[in-house]
Amino acid sequence: MNSKRIVWSFVTALLMMTISWLGFVNFISNPTNTQLLIYGLYALSTWFLLFFSRIQGQAFKDFFQIGFRHFMLVTLLMALFTYFFIQQHPNLVLESVNQLRVTLQNSNNRTPAEIEKDVKLFIEGYPTAMVSRTIFGYLVIGSLVTAISSFLLTLQKK
Repeated sequence: MNSKRIVWSFVTALLMMTISWLGFVNFISNPTNTQLLIYGLYALSTWFLLFFSRIQGQAFKDFFQIGFRHFMLVTLLMALFTYFFIQQHPNLVLESVNQLRVTLQNSNNRTPAEIEKDVKLFIEGYPTAMVSRTIFGYLVIGSLVTAISSFLLTLQKK
């Protein structure tokens, strides 16, 4: 992977982290809008990388290989960011725990001991669940955008 593509992947991940942070500090009011902006930037950066990496007669596998390396590096960086972000902001876990506790209490089908056991398990698994969700989401979006873009670029004639 050449250095320009690595830099492109790092810049993409840094911009995605910045948008995520801006959403966290409520500069972007709606969390859904924040996530859509992040995914949109991710998709556009993947497409631009492939578009500007094209050469005459390039095959699908060549495009996909470029995109694959890009989305794997971005996914790795975003997973690390998610983990460290959660570690630095334990209030996120506490807010989620409070919501879970209220939901479980309102369901009226668990004893207080069961509720506390479920809450403890939730706290222990929260970082793993969030990082897993991050990895899965970025891999799915990255592979779909890469595959579709690669296919369309192989159909295009220069």
